Amino acid sequence: MKTQLLLLSFILSGIFMKAQSWVSYDVNNGLANNNVQSIAIDSYGNKWFGTYGGGISKFDGTNWTTYTAIDGLVCDFVRVIKIDALGNLWIGTDGGISKFDGLNWTNYTTFNGLSNNLVYGIEIDAEGNKWFATNMGVSKFNDVSWTIYTTAFGLVNNIVTSIAIDPTNNLWFGTWGGGVSKFNGTNWTSYSQVNYVNVIKPDALGNIWFGTATDLKKFDGINWTNFTTSNGLAANNVNAIAIDQNNNKWFGTNVAGVSKFNGNAFINFNTSNGLIGNQVNCSVIDNNGNVWIGTLDGVSLYTPIETTILENKKANTILVFPNPATDVVKINVDDEMLGANYKIINDIGRIVLSGQINFTENEIKIDGLVPGVYVFETLEGGQKYKIVKQ
Repeated sequence: MKTQLLLLSFILSGIFMKAQSWVSYDVNNGLANNNVQSIAIDSYGNKWFGTYGGGISKFDGTNWTTYTAIDGLVCDFVRVIKIDALGNLWIGTDGGISKFDGLNWTNYTTFNGLSNNLVYGIEIDAEGNKWFATNMGVSKFNDVSWTIYTTAFGLVNNIVTSIAIDPTNNLWFGTWGGGVSKFNGTNWTSYSQVNYVNVIKPDALGNIWFGTATDLKKFDGINWTNFTTSNGLAANNVNAIAIDQNNNKWFGTNVAGVSKFNGNAFINFNTSNGLIGNQVNCSVIDNNGNVWIGTLDGVSLYTPIETTILENKKANTILVFPNPATDVVKINVDDEMLGANYKIINDIGRIVLSGQINFTENEIKIDGLVPGVYVFETLEGGQKYKIVKQ
């Protein structure tokens, strides 16, 4: 029995590795410093990592290039990177702001008009204005002049730790000790329901997500919803939020890795799954749906379950329907597929159902599965189909 269980463990492990993969990078690979505070991806697919103490590392998929204060960066303690429409990098540090066009550096500090040199967040609005969240209010820069907003103008607190722009162009400022302020360009609205904010992220449906030092909150414009470890979140201190093409939310926590939320349930990833470090500082999704995660111990790249599988289409000898489904998925096959074995895999690569196709018309009960995306795969022929469980 032990031998059989061990063999099964190896088989499941192999399937898991095929379904998803982790790749990690640290100073041994070329990263300037393991403490990665920010990640940005440019139009060429280059990844830019802002490190706390080592400057910036650029990774083109093969080669690493590091930029520090010696090259022109205003400070090597980088907290945030944002890329504008022209491809310029705007870099917030503990010592001010740097603009980098790929060749030239331009630095801005309080001497130039910045409200404070400690910069936590950067956003760029539809008109190209740069907004900087600082330790002494908010600074707006239109490439010519500066405008400073503090509590004297309506900001709820001057220690501004996060910033975001929602789909209707409202600016949201999260503070450390005063709540949240929304600014529509004219009027300020303050919210006390959320405080000690690390990160703000609007989703495609207009909800605003807040990662705080004590919990995760969602605001739909009227109602507030709280999420904690009691709901399945890996840890209550949320530092990072990223949203993928399937509207899954990826929440990076301070001590327990990453939680993926599909709207119904949390799936947690940590160093035991392949993540390089459990203190997550930042995350971003690339154009291929891969998740880049910056931690205190380096960077991890998570490649999720294959996205090139067929959806709701007859290919070769199999038809899968309905899709999405609630309770039952029907599998229609040609005679040549009779007797084929199948498996259904969840989005972290685990087999949740398996069986054999014995009829030309088969029914598979999925009512016991949690809502989400799964893959139906035949072991003979290797055909794969995405199934969405509602």
